[in-house]
Amino acid sequence: MTLLLLCYEFFFTGLFAVGGGLATIPFLQNMGKKHSAWFTGAGLADMIAASQCAPGPLGTNMATFVGYTVGGFSGSFLSVLALMTPTVVIDLVIAALLERFRNADWVEKLMRAIRPASAGLIAAAAFSLLRISLFRESAFSFAGLAHLRDLLLWFDWRCVALYAALLPFAFWKRLKKLHPLVFIAAGAAVGVLFQL
Repeated sequence: MTLLLLCYEFFFTGLFAVGGGLATIPFLQNMGKKHSAWFTGAGLADMIAASQCAPGPLGTNMATFVGYTVGGFSGSFLSVLALMTPTVVIDLVIAALLERFRNADWVEKLMRAIRPASAGLIAAAAFSLLRISLFRESAFSFAGLAHLRDLLLWFDWRCVALYAALLPFAFWKRLKKLHPLVFIAAGAAVGVLFQL
């Protein structure tokens, strides 16, 4: 039964996560809320970090991690298969029809309509990553604020300080020329050093 549920969740994610791997993150957050035994918010952040380091698409790597956590090798295999099936079918149908309707006005309108949805999913993913990285998990289960100090307890201050220290480097032009592996290695070293 768990494997069927896993297949359903990842099939649904693959069907509606328009915009690539980052667009799967809001779906995975929702999945974690519905099936809390599968992974926590902190576990999701760890999976995202590991998926970014591993070769291959982010969504597929995430499906592999979650599937393996929940159902071992068969869960991993079925999760990836369920995630990829809608995309492959839709791509094959679009490829067959696109040649025929390439210059149709409705195709251009459809593509224009998909762009904001894709941008919205990616923005939601960015917000989710920021939320997971800078806040404690208990911050989002708290009903209200009694004092200002309660608000201060919401933040993971080590992560906030690290974020503030590293943010200026994002705008340094020389760093943008470096290979992404340099940033992955530096992020891993900082994580180990500060035990984040």
